[in-house]
Amino acid sequence: MKLLGLCIIVFTFFNSPELSLVRQNYISAAVSEADADAFHKSFETINESHNNCTLLAYKAASIVLLAKYESGLITKTRLFNRGTDLLEATIKKAPDNYEARLIRLNIQDNVPWITGYTSKIKQDKQFLIKNYAKQPDDLKAFTKQYALQSGAFSQKEKAMFN
Repeated sequence: MKLLGLCIIVFTFFNSPELSLVRQNYISAAVSEADADAFHKSFETINESHNNCTLLAYKAASIVLLAKYESGLITKTRLFNRGTDLLEATIKKAPDNYEARLIRLNIQDNVPWITGYTSKIKQDKQFLIKNYAKQPDDLKAFTKQYALQSGAFSQKEKAMFN
C-alpha cells in the first residue's frame, strides 16, 4: 500500500509541469505559433477531469492560443470555444482558483470584442485585487507583471498590486 502511494506521488510530481515554467511558456505561447504548439502539447497527458484546476486552466488557455494562430474561421472558432468552455468549467469547479481567474481575465483582455468573451472582466479584476495579498510570492509577481502592462486595469487598480 505504501508503494502504491509513493508511485502515485512520483507519477503526479513528474507529470505535473512546474508552474513557474508553465507561466513562462504561457507568455511565450502568446507571441509565437511554435511556442503555442509546444505549450499545447505539454498538456496532452492532462485530461479534462484532472484534479489540478490550475493546470486545467492553462490547458484551456493553450487551446485558446491555438485558435489565435489558426487561419480558418470555423476551426478558429471551434478551438476558441473549446478552450473557453474548458476554462469556464474549470472555474465553475474551482471558483476560488486565483490563477484560473487570472488566466480568464488575460484571455478576455486580449480577445477581440466580437468574440463576446468579455463579460467577466470586472468580476475577475475585483477577485484578483481582493485576493492578491493571500497569494504566494511567485504568483503575486506573475499577477503584478500582467496587471502593470494590461489595459484592463486603471492606474489606481495597478497600484494595488504592490
